[in-house]
Amino acid sequence: MEAALVCLVRHGYGGTTARAIAQAGGFAPGVIYYHFADLDDLLVAALERTSGARIGRYRAELSGLDRAVPVVARLRELYDEDSRTGHIAAVQELYAGARPGTRLAAQLALETRKWEELAEEQLTVLLRGKPLASVVRVRVLAGAAVAFYLGMETLTHLDGDRSRPETLFAQGARLAAIFDRVPRMKRRARGVR
Repeated sequence: MEAALVCLVRHGYGGTTARAIAQAGGFAPGVIYYHFADLDDLLVAALERTSGARIGRYRAELSGLDRAVPVVARLRELYDEDSRTGHIAAVQELYAGARPGTRLAAQLALETRKWEELAEEQLTVLLRGKPLASVVRVRVLAGAAVAFYLGMETLTHLDGDRSRPETLFAQGARLAAIFDRVPRMKRRARGVR
């Protein structure tokens, strides 16, 4: 599975063949078919593994953070880590290559939903008690956050502008500072007017 992810980063989806994966992993191509029904089966397993590991890492790093400034700072660090390790590039290649109706597309949809759930959890914590909480649909905002994250990588990949994420995270940090200054509303006791 690691060799498949390495291959996705090095060669893109189109170049991620059984032979290329085997070469990256230092084993015979037939080994793949001993463990997996086909190449898509391997890619689905690799996606599930890398996404699950990264979601766990994000959840651990964001746990207990209820202010936007440290959340944005931590997300910036995690994004840099995703870029350095090749995680986001590999996942981006899978999104680019997945055909509707395939197991890979279905797994991508499932993994995307898991990321949206993580975003929902964090946004719920950040919005708790804030006046915006009454007007924001957290699930919609979570979906937009995940789409933004993937889109940012797509645009960076297309135009090669590696400063794009840094610029966007810097803007996010400025907005987070403003958001954190908005006081949380105190809950009224029931029956008190």
